[in-house]
Amino acid sequence: MNVRTVLKICRHFSTRAAAHLQPKVAIVGSGPAGLYACSRLLQNLPKCSVDVFDRNQVPYGLVYYGVAPDHYDMKKCTNQFERMFTENSDRLSLFCNVIIGQNLRYQELCKLYDAVILAYGANKPRSLNLRDENAINCFSGSDFVSWYNGQPKNSGAPLLDLEHAVVLGNGNVAIDCSRILLSPVDKLAQTDVPEYALRELRQSIIRNVRILGRRGPIEASFTIKELRELLNLEGCSNHCIIPEETISKMKEVSNVADRPKKRILELMMNFTVPKHPGHERQCSIEFFKVIESIQTNSKGRVESIKVRDRQTNELIEVPCDLLIYAIGFENILLEGVPRKDNRLLMDDWCRVHSENDEASVYATGWCAHDARGVIAESQQQAVAVVDELVKDWNKGQIKPRECQGAKELLDKREVPYITWDEWKYVDECERRMGALLGKPREKIADVQSLLRIRNN
Repeated sequence: MNVRTVLKICRHFSTRAAAHLQPKVAIVGSGPAGLYACSRLLQNLPKCSVDVFDRNQVPYGLVYYGVAPDHYDMKKCTNQFERMFTENSDRLSLFCNVIIGQNLRYQELCKLYDAVILAYGANKPRSLNLRDENAINCFSGSDFVSWYNGQPKNSGAPLLDLEHAVVLGNGNVAIDCSRILLSPVDKLAQTDVPEYALRELRQSIIRNVRILGRRGPIEASFTIKELRELLNLEGCSNHCIIPEETISKMKEVSNVADRPKKRILELMMNFTVPKHPGHERQCSIEFFKVIESIQTNSKGRVESIKVRDRQTNELIEVPCDLLIYAIGFENILLEGVPRKDNRLLMDDWCRVHSENDEASVYATGWCAHDARGVIAESQQQAVAVVDELVKDWNKGQIKPRECQGAKELLDKREVPYITWDEWKYVDECERRMGALLGKPREKIADVQSLLRIRNN
């Protein structure tokens, strides 16, 4: 029997085995990238089973802890994910509060599943790399967003007892942080901003917010919706400070730009003169500014920063009682994953390199391709990655095994993971508490304590 015939027979039995067994798949990350991948997988492989892991105590990732509280439309995708878990309860499990690399090693994960999809995001804020970056009242945008979204971190609460705030960044996170600082608190009280944050915001003395971006207005990465919301914010005088020569370039670019870019440029140019002057609260968006140093007072609290104007090379001192830097995110590599130059080692755009015959590993979203893009883009990429996985399975390129999954091992180690049913209990409690306060939900910071009370 020649080699070609042997390979043909092997492929035949491999394909038959794949059709008989159906894969058991692990997805690391329960944000949009992970759950859109999960949805596609359940649709295209109707008999597969999926376990979803997340390091947080609750699912949905940035939809729960990152999307601005007043952006209801962006949170509606959770309705689809909820239906997915409910309708597939016989083959879909959730394991929140599980850290891959600590509670469960990456190598163990690969042994326990036929395929693994990494979709855990990029949640480490990029550092300023300045001497006094850890000064009192200096926060990453990620930490500030977590604070007003109900995910308290060790960085503590911001002090809002003085007038001047500076937000560094050219993207949507910088815009959202600024809007929350300046929004009427009565409106925020109708969202899921937690009560502890509302108390601080009600007492806030912040009256002036300066958004300083390293790039120019043409290169800025914020989107039209976020920019429009800030510039039209009720009770606030807002404007964009743009040099005349840059406005001329913006007009040239606007004439040939696509519609989304054209709208953003025109909006900024319309706000070069302050709208609604005289309001007590003010916000300016400035460009070509690079922070060089942070000045602190005798108590170690930030009191000013020095920035370099990239066009004039002038060094400017800016009053600053609260500093928020939203300058992007860095990829975090799970302990044990293949890596090269502090990035995932990929064989191609979606397949993670593997040197053994265990699980086939794929990656999607920010952990694979940097922290950029909106939820819709994460969905498109997740669908494309799963389509590649399904092709590999149907071709017999994923070796079928009778994998048992990680539940038994997690139980043996007494890892306090949180299941879908437990999350639904938390979800119901949050909604009931919110209803009493006239808001969608009141987020519970200590989910584990709530579940212990319930179980006891």
